[in-house]
Amino acid sequence: KHPTAPPRATEQTLPGGDEITESAAFRRAAIDAEAYARDPKRLRQLLEDAVGKIGVIPRGPFADTWPYLMAMIRLLRDYQRAEYRDVSEQNLQIIIAAILYFVSPFDVIPDWVPVLGHIDDAFVISLALKSVRADLDTFMAWETARI
Repeated sequence: KHPTAPPRATEQTLPGGDEITESAAFRRAAIDAEAYARDPKRLRQLLEDAVGKIGVIPRGPFADTWPYLMAMIRLLRDYQRAEYRDVSEQNLQIIIAAILYFVSPFDVIPDWVPVLGHIDDAFVISLALKSVRADLDTFMAWETARI
């Protein structure tokens, strides 16, 4: 019998996906997303927080999703600037909720916990990506066409 590969960060079972999606931090992010979508100042602050965190976190847990995490942030930036609006309200809120969870230092696994602190963030980004990938691909094609 061949040994199996260790699970990737986004497939980790500690904590389980249900533990994350049922957490208070995840529910709060999902609820707050609608308000952020309607308030350019709050959305701008979220973007500043996300860009600040991007500069200091390890990329390892996000290996599979890093380009899409960056695309989510750029999409929100262009949405906030009213330069890009070709995203459904539902998918916009999913992206905002994922980024809200990402920037929160106090989630299922606090960010300060060595090695594990960003696994739950990577899981939430991966989960959001399953729902919004088509919109992100459309956005990235739009970005490329502008160059």
